[in-house]
Amino acid sequence: MHLAQQLVLLDQPDRRALSLEDGPAVLEDAGVRVPAGTRQGFATYFNAFPAAWWARWAGATTARLEIGHVIVHEAGQEGAGTLRVLRSDARGDAVVVATEELAGGPAAVSVDVEVAGMVDGGWLWFEVAAAGGDVVLTDAHWSVDVAPRRDGGVCLSITTMDKPGFVVATLRRLAASAALREVVSTVFVVDQGTDRLVDHEDYAEVAAALGDQLAVVEQRNLGGSGGFSRGMLETLDRHAEHLDADAVLILDDDVEVEPEALLRAIRFHRAARTPVVVGGHMLDLNRPTVLNSFREVVHERTFNWGPPARDQQWHDLAAGPLRDTPWLHPAGSSDFNGWWMCLLPTAVLRDVGLSLPLFLKWDDAEFGLRARDAGHTTVSLPGAALWHVAWTEKDDTVEWQAYLHVRNRLVTALLHARRPLGGLLLASLLATDLKLLLGMRYYPVDLHVRAVRELLAGPADLHAGLDRVVTGARGVGAGHPETVVHRPGDPVFDAAPPPADGEAGERPSSPADLARVALRGVLRQLRPAPRGTAPAATLTREQATWWRVPEHDSVLVLATGGGQGLWLRRDPRRFRRLAVATVGAHLRLAVSWRTVSRRWRRAAPRLAAPSAWRATFRAPGRH
Repeated sequence: MHLAQQLVLLDQPDRRALSLEDGPAVLEDAGVRVPAGTRQGFATYFNAFPAAWWARWAGATTARLEIGHVIVHEAGQEGAGTLRVLRSDARGDAVVVATEELAGGPAAVSVDVEVAGMVDGGWLWFEVAAAGGDVVLTDAHWSVDVAPRRDGGVCLSITTMDKPGFVVATLRRLAASAALREVVSTVFVVDQGTDRLVDHEDYAEVAAALGDQLAVVEQRNLGGSGGFSRGMLETLDRHAEHLDADAVLILDDDVEVEPEALLRAIRFHRAARTPVVVGGHMLDLNRPTVLNSFREVVHERTFNWGPPARDQQWHDLAAGPLRDTPWLHPAGSSDFNGWWMCLLPTAVLRDVGLSLPLFLKWDDAEFGLRARDAGHTTVSLPGAALWHVAWTEKDDTVEWQAYLHVRNRLVTALLHARRPLGGLLLASLLATDLKLLLGMRYYPVDLHVRAVRELLAGPADLHAGLDRVVTGARGVGAGHPETVVHRPGDPVFDAAPPPADGEAGERPSSPADLARVALRGVLRQLRPAPRGTAPAATLTREQATWWRVPEHDSVLVLATGGGQGLWLRRDPRRFRRLAVATVGAHLRLAVSWRTVSRRWRRAAPRLAAPSAWRATFRAPGRH
């Protein structure tokens, strides 16, 4: 039998539900203490075993649970304890499959469970009932009857920009894990910032701890796609030089990691029948039991990414645990996995190339679809996860990154959409622009128009344009007063009325209501705008919806926390210019979709090729 996963015990109160079900157990240095006369379950995200995933992609037929324990007797106590193993199916229905008595101590017990038929879905987990004495679990791990099919080392690659504190903390945890260091060839840190990792006060300490396993690569800011591609390329070079690296595990910088979670991804990669992309889940660093998404797909109808169903995103595993959440049990593959944590075999990289030079946004989704089209599966593996700073506190779709959201979504659709025109994609983008214009958000619409026009011009400038993405998008913002940030002490901020009470109001839902609100907003936008020196209203970010903002000629929209805000002002001339521009750009793209798609599809292999990235990395800049 071969190790698949070990027990993870999290002693922080806000993370306990990921290790232990509600129950009386106490974490202590020796392990987990279950008091006499009580029962403790381990059907949790980190300690249940995703048997179906191992059966489907690794061919496991038997899983073995091994538990080390001690029975602690006190005066007058008799009896021992009981271990029960349960198995769920793809619907989430669970049955007891084994029961073992726990007696004496210290002792160990081993239970084998058949899992060959679990390819559609299901987990294994265990419960411990203590009788006359406390039961202390000193160890627990799951093994499978599948030997590793590949034994090369794995490179870890962290891409960072100006977050050295996070990276030092991650490196410290990696250095402290002997098991992880045994299977990791090199830890690459691709530093693209000006607040350099090597200048951090604790860098020398972690560098000494990792020794020659750590390699810091400094380069100019080429975005996430440039940072991650650098780690992929360095790993391919090591593999070509027979330096023991057959996969790269890429990590974002603003994360917290549990080494055992990384090891689970590596073990799964080594055991899989064929090389698979192994994705790790994202847990919210600020709400540690909240899971971003269990699986991620690109919906063909709208060509947008997300979970298979809307209610499967930002799921709180404390409020909706494994036993009570049926959709956590089917073993489905993903179209892609976010690059906060994702293991990419060198076999896949050699076949499909590296990231497209998209800078940020959609690079992970495009790669996943490209790998899928080439016959490579992405598996988002339960129990392999990290905590990541969530993006829900900041709406980057109305800032400079709005350019990348639209351009890269359209690039991905041109390359991989299976429906004509990407399904409802163009209609959806136009509707979004109309809402933004009604909400006096002219800057992102200006960026969207630029994105479509550059897309129509073709992919020739994509690599060379990486250096100009940020400055170009922010340069467009210089022509839009709405991008100026106002803070207390600023005359505009201080002259604004108090924030409005209440919620945003009910969103128009019926077609008639949508049309009525949109028409009223358009007519108001076209009227001459009064000149004012102060906002007419103050709204929170949540209140500043496209159907509420048009009620005013100008509003101050507060950022999360309320310490600053943006002044949005109605501008009829800007509204007309951008409305005509966005309709015209989208019509041109719709008419020429097939031609543009063929051009991008011909260019994509060259753009993602290691040789293209090597040339980009050699261009002037930090190395």
